[in-house]
Amino acid sequence: MYNSVHTDFDRAKFAFEDSISRVAIIEEKMKRCEVNVSCSDNIQANLHAKAWVGVFFVEFYIKDMSHRMLAVMDTGSNLLWVHCIPCPNCAQASIRIYNPSTSSTYTNVSCRSEYCEALRQSSCDQHENCKYELHYEGAAPTEGMLATESFIFDTSDDGLLTVPNVVFGCSHESNEKPDVVMGVLGLNNNKVSLATQLGNKFSYCVGRIKDPSYEYNQLILGEGAILEGDSTPLEIYNGYYYVTLEGLSLGGAMLDIPKNTFQRTNSGKGGVMIDSGGEFSFLVQRAYEELAAAVMNMIDLRFWFKPELHFSQLCFEGNVTKEIKGFPSVTFHFSGGAELGLEAESLFSQSTPTSFCMTILQADYEQPGVIGVGAQQYHNVGYDISGKKLYLRRMDCELLDE
Repeated sequence: MYNSVHTDFDRAKFAFEDSISRVAIIEEKMKRCEVNVSCSDNIQANLHAKAWVGVFFVEFYIKDMSHRMLAVMDTGSNLLWVHCIPCPNCAQASIRIYNPSTSSTYTNVSCRSEYCEALRQSSCDQHENCKYELHYEGAAPTEGMLATESFIFDTSDDGLLTVPNVVFGCSHESNEKPDVVMGVLGLNNNKVSLATQLGNKFSYCVGRIKDPSYEYNQLILGEGAILEGDSTPLEIYNGYYYVTLEGLSLGGAMLDIPKNTFQRTNSGKGGVMIDSGGEFSFLVQRAYEELAAAVMNMIDLRFWFKPELHFSQLCFEGNVTKEIKGFPSVTFHFSGGAELGLEAESLFSQSTPTSFCMTILQADYEQPGVIGVGAQQYHNVGYDISGKKLYLRRMDCELLDE
């Protein structure tokens, strides 16, 4: 669930490299496939980490190789959208903004289409084209036109694959600055999401969050998705991916948390979702208090609970690298036997030069628990939407390139 409040997006800009030299090398490798039709190659995309924000950015191209995009990977959103000319912040942007009026492959989607009807907030303009409006918690909405265009992705054999007629959002109204957030790549189960358009399967492998030097993070879409490791049932509710969390352990010792603590009620309250659009994880009060007490019992440092908006975060005095060497892992135990282990590097982060905090916070009352992307570091996570399975495998993503 992408939320710009979690980080100060306005403090940094993307640094883009000139792609002209790359075009000459790989243009001959470019292939084409159709939306909703299996392609012979895996549809892949590099994932980029940034030191200033705890999310991953998907690299792809729109229309041609001159329009390189980096969009937030978000399993809690339904639509792939990018900034389009005209837009209020485009004039000051230092990057090239996509202009649909110059593209022969851009087409507006009718407001009578099934894709438009799949959006929660959509309407018709004077030409019967589909207009959309998206809202994110704690952030300004974005508005634009639903359209189709050709998108270019990497393939498993180091080539490129052009996928025509991809449904996407061409955003003309957004308070996000294009230099900082170029768009969002939604991967939920909605008909308009890229995950659904390209085959109802996807996987991502991520290394250390906020480490731009790690080059092996990747997203795979469609039949090539890596569905390996232990699996657990995947439930979809209100467009979010929910898992059945059964317990937590610290250093192999199960915490005293009843299983029903993590259950979603008949009215839809509670439960635990897995999310790629936010760094931090959240647990309901009973689970959080048990975990926090166990962690405090193992760290002999001054501690306090720091309020973060509506949440509570456990913090300690000291340097995270020096103070938590050898700290045991926290493990999430899921139905079916799947596990997700968080070593110290995933469990704590340096908050100030003199303090560090736990990356798991207490969820607000009746809100669902969330397993954020920070807890998924050093894992391949596979989603089989049709089969309703989530796959978890701890690994170094560099192995995927071998």
